Amino acid sequence: MTLNGDFYTIEGRLPAEDGLAYGFDVRLNPEHFIFKAHFPGHPITPGVCLMQMVAELAGEAEGCPLYVRSVKNAKYTGVVIPTDNARLRFMFTSRAGTDDGGLKIQALVTAPDSPQTLFTKFSLTLYKEQI
Repeated sequence: MTLNGDFYTIEGRLPAEDGLAYGFDVRLNPEHFIFKAHFPGHPITPGVCLMQMVAELAGEAEGCPLYVRSVKNAKYTGVVIPTDNARLRFMFTSRAGTDDGGLKIQALVTAPDSPQTLFTKFSLTLYKEQI
């Protein structure tokens, strides 16, 4: 299931700079049905949705769909409440190919106007094919 275009939309792409392979500013859709179930009256963004967004955004940057194959680290340091934090910044701080055609990435999810507000850190290995 692709989340881009319904659960969130891409608002902009960040230029590659020191310490940044690529990045994106996105806007969550607080009215999406996922938030009505997670949790009614007190919506929060599921961690698995943030991980899926990382895979989709890396695929957007790499020019092909990518899928999570393994999770080395997933650290959730803050709750993303879509009514309070509808805008998010995904910063890919590292990318490296693997011997078997995968892509190792490290990504941070922050508030775009407050990069010190860290919601999540991921270290994932992505592949072009689902398992």
